[in-house]
Amino acid sequence: MPFESLAIPAERSSPLDICQEDVMRTKYGDNEAFRRLLDAYNPMISVLVSEFARSYPAAEVSEDDLRQEAAIALYFSALSYKPEKNVSFGLYAKICTKNRLTSYVRNCVARSLSRSISDYIDDCFEDEPAASDAEQPLNLLISQESCDALKKSIRSALTDYEYEVFMLYADGESPSSVAKRLGKDRKSVYNCIQRVRQKIKSLI
Repeated sequence: MPFESLAIPAERSSPLDICQEDVMRTKYGDNEAFRRLLDAYNPMISVLVSEFARSYPAAEVSEDDLRQEAAIALYFSALSYKPEKNVSFGLYAKICTKNRLTSYVRNCVARSLSRSISDYIDDCFEDEPAASDAEQPLNLLISQESCDALKKSIRSALTDYEYEVFMLYADGESPSSVAKRLGKDRKSVYNCIQRVRQKIKSLI
């Protein structure tokens, strides 16, 4: 057989090479390349999304929201990836995705907690608090979230009179009862409660 007739197989690109090429194409705005990247890393994204959804139920986020955040993280991973750093894109993308999901979940938890605190404060300042001492919003808030820092902030934001009114009212006493206990006019106590409410809500 003549030497010239020997066919040398063309070198095939490995999946890793193809992935690296799509990373570079994504950098230059190739949407199709990013779609291929998204398909290639879908298993990783699915695992992370399930992990975060299961581990952070208090965040109140859907898997669809987490998946969207993961896709955004993958896109920015491609844009910022530097091969010369000698880190594989897969590892880099995973780290970036986990970091973005962690930040996203923490922000969701913070917003949820802020709403919860606001709701507790609203409950606490109802005209006729009806809960028992053990069920008072303030007590629930402190025991549930260990809000020592919040209590200190509240104390420093209020005058002595406002703090005294606040503590009595938060413990379930009505404005009339607070006024009688402190020897104050009921209107004075009511106005004080409104000031306290606004001051506390400005802290969260």
